[in-house]
Amino acid sequence: MFKLEFKANTIVAKKNSKDNYYMVGFADDKYNYKNYILFQRPIMLDDDDDPDADLNGLYAECNGDICYNACKSVRMTSKSCVFIVQDSTIIVDIENIKINKRFIEYSKSIFKDLLVLDL
Repeated sequence: MFKLEFKANTIVAKKNSKDNYYMVGFADDKYNYKNYILFQRPIMLDDDDDPDADLNGLYAECNGDICYNACKSVRMTSKSCVFIVQDSTIIVDIENIKINKRFIEYSKSIFKDLLVLDL
């Protein structure tokens, strides 16, 4: 099992209506990052979209590695956010950043029942 831990110094929470996705993520630096993780999910699917298609599910990217629908759980506390993705554990120290309402709202839309909040 692979394990990655890093301290987040910046977050992103974005809703892009034009391109139809929510995105949340963390990085150790805003511009010169070494470690980052981000997730995306479509805002809504059209009637003819296949909900089981990879591109219509949960996209994850961590330090350049990409996967679809492999996130098994997300637990967010006031101090950390722990992601279980495939056979990996990613622990992000979030003590130095403020998690705002928008980040929580978009995280709920992205992770759905995978998300456990313990703030």
